[in-house]
Amino acid sequence: MPGAKWAVDRLVEDVARLGARGLPREEYYAEVGARLGRVVPNAAACWHTVDPQTRLLTSDSPTELIDHGVFTREGATVAGQGIIASEYFDEDVNTFASLARRRVTVGTLAHATGGKLERSLRYRQVLAPAGIPHELRAAFVTRGRCWGAVHIARRDGEPEFTAQDVSALASITGLVAEGLRGSLRFDAGRRGGIDAASPGLMLLGPRNEVELITPPARELLDLMPSGIRSVGGETPPSAVLALAEYTRRAPASLDPHDARTVAVPTAAGWVTLHASLPDGGTVGRVAIVVERSASPASTAVRLESYGVTAREREIAGLLAAGLTNPEIAERLVLSPYTVQDHIKSLLEKTNVSSRQELVARIFLDDYLPQIAAGTPLDGRGRFTDLRT
Repeated sequence: MPGAKWAVDRLVEDVARLGARGLPREEYYAEVGARLGRVVPNAAACWHTVDPQTRLLTSDSPTELIDHGVFTREGATVAGQGIIASEYFDEDVNTFASLARRRVTVGTLAHATGGKLERSLRYRQVLAPAGIPHELRAAFVTRGRCWGAVHIARRDGEPEFTAQDVSALASITGLVAEGLRGSLRFDAGRRGGIDAASPGLMLLGPRNEVELITPPARELLDLMPSGIRSVGGETPPSAVLALAEYTRRAPASLDPHDARTVAVPTAAGWVTLHASLPDGGTVGRVAIVVERSASPASTAVRLESYGVTAREREIAGLLAAGLTNPEIAERLVLSPYTVQDHIKSLLEKTNVSSRQELVARIFLDDYLPQIAAGTPLDGRGRFTDLRT
């Protein structure tokens, strides 16, 4: 633990400055974690990104837990599976999704269990075996949307987290959410490109065992920034496990054949997962289509990363479809002046000067590496798909 403590005001100022730098996520986590440790001393933290549409975990970063000796690399993989179980498989306290719905999106395990830690599945299966009796958690929410979360640990013999610790972390949750939004936006621009042109398929059994995986699916899943990899033990990334359980537990009122979709950020671009329940066969099986594309899900997340509102996202889609301002106004029952105001806001938020640049940046970026390389688009007419 660091020695000299900082005042909370200094932490807030530093985290606000960090968010403006557009750092890669791993670097951003390290910088925020180091500063947070000067105000809330801890053994280590595990950082996550969260899909703002579904509040499903899309990545985890247990680097601190491994580097600080809380878990071995293999232990972190097992712990990651336990975290997914406590989030989606069974009832538990202080899940990230439940924290994201609160006014103060921070909580301690001790407070949530009334001091009876064994009431928590996460404590019994993950924290207690690792000698971690003290847990502080936060969801990073801005403008009503959750972009990430963190688990912070203290070992046996270290003091419990206090109300002051909760308050200090709560003072930066909105700033960290904004920083993660920016990091995701800049990461998409830094990507080196993904070679896999065809969608892949993964079939999971009732206990998330991999029954089938195609080479394109493996290639794309291995890009995911997760402590749980599809290599070695064939354990799917955490985003896949979260989506699979979400699909199994979807309300009975929903069509079981409808796909559940989540967009996962990687350093090489967005990877989109589409999950559904196959007809017949074993109960609990989940089929997941894995693709790299400018799908509606990844496009929605990309737009949100620029701070675009729901109405502005709707207008952006109509712009991509080639509609004029009067046509958009008629479609949405708005005045042309209101449409123009929304378009002006879109251009300002995405830092472009024309609607053509907007469409290229948000909807066509995924194809620019192919164009630059002289590679023709596939035979499915993906550009024209944007107009449907």
